[in-house]
Amino acid sequence: MVLLGVAVIGLLVRLVPRVRFGRSGPDTIPLVRRSAPVNQGSATSGSDGRSARARRTAAPAPLTGSSGATTLYQEETEVAIKEPSITASPNRALALTAGSLLALWGFLGFFFAADGDPGFFSREGGMLWNAFGVNPALCLLWVLLAVVLLITGPGTTIGSRNGNRLVGVVLVVMAVYGFALGGTSANVFALTFADNLFHAIVGVVLLLTAFGADRENVRALRAAARA
Repeated sequence: MVLLGVAVIGLLVRLVPRVRFGRSGPDTIPLVRRSAPVNQGSATSGSDGRSARARRTAAPAPLTGSSGATTLYQEETEVAIKEPSITASPNRALALTAGSLLALWGFLGFFFAADGDPGFFSREGGMLWNAFGVNPALCLLWVLLAVVLLITGPGTTIGSRNGNRLVGVVLVVMAVYGFALGGTSANVFALTFADNLFHAIVGVVLLLTAFGADRENVRALRAAARA
């Protein structure tokens, strides 16, 4: 249980500094600049394919020219739309962190699972660090979930968010399954209380991050893709 507490604390330490619910990361920054003066009544438009631009006309600043025309300065607000880095996206950072944790649990579990009943779905599996019950079926599940997170994490923000949702749902279902059926013959994953607690904590953190973080980043990326 001590090791479980250390792992959970480490996971939260990695996550909390990066979670900014409903806010964009530092890679999506509004840049305000003043464009060159243009004649009144003229309209300009354009896009570089990677930026969404919003223009608003400031108060007129009369200038005397040979034609006597009044010129205006337009203040241009430019929001750079690009894929946030791993450290700027809570979903990408958490996917890599949780994926690494599940991969470690899974690979080590294969070695300890041999200490118990050798059956693939054995109820009496081995013990990982004297706390987590493991059998080959549970270890394989952990490895598969780790693969999902480790593929989506380095990919895109939208992909990592979807991966976090999928893995979070699976882990929460496993936690409910373990708490409800852990002491019955239906416990084909050799689940213990430590397994159930681990699944519940990691699953809830994944779901909270998937549904609460990177909202502005995802909206901006989808708008850029439609443009």
